Amino acid sequence: MTSVFLPLALIALLGVFLRQLIPSMEDNRRAMNQMVLYVFLPALVFHSIMGAPIDRLFYEIPLVAASGVFVCLAVGFLVFRFLPIPGPTKGAMILAAAFGNVTYFGLPVLLGTFIGDAAEVTEVAVLYEVTKSSLNLTIGAMIAIAHGSEESITFRKTALEALKLPPVWALAAAIAWKGSGLLCPAFVLHTTALLATTVTGIMMLSLGMALKFKPTRLMGLALPVAAIKLLLSPLVIALAVVPLGVTGIYRDAAILEGAMPSQLLSFIIAGRFKLDEETMAFVIMADTVLAFATLPLIHSFL
Repeated sequence: MTSVFLPLALIALLGVFLRQLIPSMEDNRRAMNQMVLYVFLPALVFHSIMGAPIDRLFYEIPLVAASGVFVCLAVGFLVFRFLPIPGPTKGAMILAAAFGNVTYFGLPVLLGTFIGDAAEVTEVAVLYEVTKSSLNLTIGAMIAIAHGSEESITFRKTALEALKLPPVWALAAAIAWKGSGLLCPAFVLHTTALLATTVTGIMMLSLGMALKFKPTRLMGLALPVAAIKLLLSPLVIALAVVPLGVTGIYRDAAILEGAMPSQLLSFIIAGRFKLDEETMAFVIMADTVLAFATLPLIHSFL
């Protein structure tokens, strides 16, 4: 796991250095986030869907992943909704507590943990990614709009705004293409794969560029977020796999995916809908560091 954590941490630290060295870097960070949202992330979503096989796991793993998301959303709402903190901070913390970094961080961890089972754990990670990113881009975006917008938001307006997000278009296109039975050209898959590989580095760099080390009382919110995301979430997944009959390597991989730290996509959504990016950046970094201790602990119980 050290081999996974250290490169991500170094990229984030590079972002911190760039922010201190070049004051105007904030404008570049926002432009990077826009590129991820409109180019690189849609490529990742499309490539992930096109590469996922259709079998029992195609619906079992998404159901397991969704159960973890909805329980954590409910608990996050109960914990943060009534705290005396600004609305944009509440929305950011709810997203951070519910959605996990299951591909950029989770897949390398799974591949390093379950050596020899690369195909199985990759399938779990891809299905998790499709499920969690889809929910984050729709339900997560609705939560972000409700907490980040200064105008009154109706469900219709919220749903329409969420549907404007390019990754949702990529999801719909991939499902339609796969359902048609038509063969996807190799150059399309290769192009989307190349674009998808850049997402992790760019998002970690952006995360580091958003970090400010000025102590605030809001930084304490990292603890309840970590408790929900790193401990409650894998417990919910461990209970959800039983009635669905997910066993063996797939069960273990699913539970570990539930224990991954906060999803970087939530940070992009926070910027898009004017949530508290500064506090979210610190919280994501904090629970990513804490995951170094909690992931081996959870793995020992499998």
